[in-house]
Amino acid sequence: MSLEQDITRVVEATEGLTATVDNQISEITNKLNTAVAETKTKVDAHLASADALLNSYEERQSHFRVTKNQALVANQAGTFPEAWAGGFVTKATVLEKVETNVEPTQRTPLAREFLKAINSDTKWFAQNFNIWELEYAPNRGGDNSHVDAYLMYQYLRRPTHITAGAVVKHIRGPVPTNFWCHGLKAGEPAKVCGLHIQHNSRNHYTHCHPYVPGRNLPADQTGVIQVALPAVVTGHVPLDKSWGQFAYIGDGAYDVIA
Repeated sequence: MSLEQDITRVVEATEGLTATVDNQISEITNKLNTAVAETKTKVDAHLASADALLNSYEERQSHFRVTKNQALVANQAGTFPEAWAGGFVTKATVLEKVETNVEPTQRTPLAREFLKAINSDTKWFAQNFNIWELEYAPNRGGDNSHVDAYLMYQYLRRPTHITAGAVVKHIRGPVPTNFWCHGLKAGEPAKVCGLHIQHNSRNHYTHCHPYVPGRNLPADQTGVIQVALPAVVTGHVPLDKSWGQFAYIGDGAYDVIA
């Protein structure tokens, strides 16, 4: 056997071995790609399931009001919502009582606008509530004319994550912001406004008043909004889809010392 023949056989053997190795690598790569794809599919499905479960937990939370009178029942004089402090509201007027057990087509456009904001433009919903129109003074006046004014509010304890919200419509003047007016814009239909507040202590409190950017404005300038169903509630309420009327636990705890 000549040297040339030996070399040829070695080359052929090498080429065969290379082809075998290439086939093995290709097979391994295909199996690896398949395994990776299957794993990714399983991981994506698991993540989607976890996301869906987390989203459902938002809807399963129990939310209770830590503020009173979400329906905005008027005080005895009929001049302001009971249990709410006035802030720099100069005039408060009940525009309309929105009643359940009424066909939607029989309601006023204003009532339907506010109900649509909370996906409740139906014959039946939780209970009747009032829509109020609030006129406010953006400028505090006097020595405080350089400080922003604020709207109606309540005192509340802040021991946990809370959500402040309301259905609000801006009519004219400086646009209030923060708490139950957060996200309000001029020229829009009535919508749910609000924000989420995390706690940093178990013994803090707050006053849930929207602020009006009115510092240094003319003392006689006013603004107007319309509002319904304002409240602060425990937990994280998805404001884009889950605002409504929330249960209030009550006042019989006997833990307030005058």
